[in-house]
Amino acid sequence: MSHEKVISMPVREISDLKLLLATWYKFLQDQSDRLTNEEFARSLKTPIILNLETDETELLFTGSEELLKGFKDFILTA
Repeated sequence: MSHEKVISMPVREISDLKLLLATWYKFLQDQSDRLTNEEFARSLKTPIILNLETDETELLFTGSEELLKGFKDFILTA
């Protein structure tokens, strides 16, 4: 089993947050045949960090290094 990795992505607007989450879920759906049920369920849980002092939001995408590299390639070619 691969070690869990994290991609941190800052978000400025709620519409950007929605777009990024929809893209992540679409990517996971496309990859579902390559993931175990456990990996798929774990990856669906996308932490969102809100810093109340600076009013900044950040998404944390988690998964194996291979999965996150695939997501990076997916968003760069979309």
